[in-house]
Amino acid sequence: MKKNTVLKKILSSKSLSYLLILLLFFAVVSLGREINRQFRLQKEYAYLSEKTTLLQSENEQLLEELEKIQTDYFLEKAARTKLGLGKIGEEMIVIVSEDLEEKEVDANYFSRKISNFKTWWNYFFSPEKED
Repeated sequence: MKKNTVLKKILSSKSLSYLLILLLFFAVVSLGREINRQFRLQKEYAYLSEKTTLLQSENEQLLEELEKIQTDYFLEKAARTKLGLGKIGEEMIVIVSEDLEEKEVDANYFSRKISNFKTWWNYFFSPEKED
């Protein structure tokens, strides 16, 4: 019976109770940290899985585009539109827009030899346009 009473004394002591409460607190804190870490890892895994799927689909699109670019039809089309080339025996027609003609007129305006002072004088005080 002495063993029983000694065991009861140890179990009923305040220091053991405090020690058990402290150990329980550390176990709960550790468990909470682990749960939080697992939750963050699951979120990161989901994000990376989604990103992997997007990158794989983008990679497939780029491979398809590369296959299109490597075809003879695409090379011929690019040579016609970007480089202005044609097949042997074809005649090319060039259409000049009015915008280019206006730019040429403006270029002629700047090529005249009129002083800056006279240009401003004509701008403010001359009713007719200087040729």
